[in-house]
Amino acid sequence: MKNKNNILLIFTLCFGIVSVSAQDILDILDKELSGQKFYTQATFKANRVLLGQSVETRKKGVLEFVLGTRYWNIPNNENGQSFAADRFSAHFGAQYAFTDRFTFGAGITTWDGIVNSFAKYRLLRQQDNGKSQLGITLVQGTSYFTRNFLGFQLPNESSNRLSFVSQAIIARKFDRNLSLQIAPTYIHMGSEQPSLDGNQDFFSLGFGGRYKLSNHVSLVSEYYYTFGREEGPEGFNLFSLGVNWEISDVILQFSMTNSKSFDDVANYTLIPNNFNVNAGRLHIGVNATYVLHFNQKKRANIKSKK
Repeated sequence: MKNKNNILLIFTLCFGIVSVSAQDILDILDKELSGQKFYTQATFKANRVLLGQSVETRKKGVLEFVLGTRYWNIPNNENGQSFAADRFSAHFGAQYAFTDRFTFGAGITTWDGIVNSFAKYRLLRQQDNGKSQLGITLVQGTSYFTRNFLGFQLPNESSNRLSFVSQAIIARKFDRNLSLQIAPTYIHMGSEQPSLDGNQDFFSLGFGGRYKLSNHVSLVSEYYYTFGREEGPEGFNLFSLGVNWEISDVILQFSMTNSKSFDDVANYTLIPNNFNVNAGRLHIGVNATYVLHFNQKKRANIKSKK
């Protein structure tokens, strides 16, 4: 009888110690989690919605290589098509995330010869706990023009070949499927262009959206309205519609747009045609982004949270 009481006493003490320890651990976790920030992930899946910048910046240590292509026809072209289209343009670029908030990228396009770069800083990140309802990213882009194309005339002075674009992108992911963003944009042309009636400063307002169709496929679109110009004679507003397809470390973006360029300044100011299916006015393209992760430890942590 005495042995039985001893066993019960030991069991009770052990159970009590375990209960107290478990409660302590729960209290500690509760305190830590209450102060921890869970940032909303994947508002958009790439640095760009399609052509314009998205609110996204990559995680620290992520290097992306971008190959973009664009195809279009020339109206009343009697010489026939080559490679299924009259004209072809390619864009090569790379972008690297120095921190979770700061990404830098640069690239070049074959058709218009524009060399461009951008820097993105994530000023405010949306949080899942509702403390921050929006994400805000600041973008500064630089474009260097190297040749004449469409209505653009290359200035003689090298310093006048530089143009700039500044953006504040404000976005919200409403649920796991729908994300929207608005992008007030300022553009400064480095030279006076006859096609732009000599104006060098423009203000655009961009709208972008993403709707998730499945785990790896989403529908995306964007529109930029440029103020203070006569639409038509001085160009048309940018519109694009496409599909993002995520395959492991590769993101494919299929797009239809009225822009021939891959450059931000050219996309917002130098579009000669409106968006429609007439010959020469609808441009089809595919962007392929290959993602390399140099911060494998952080990547593993991110995967474990999914």
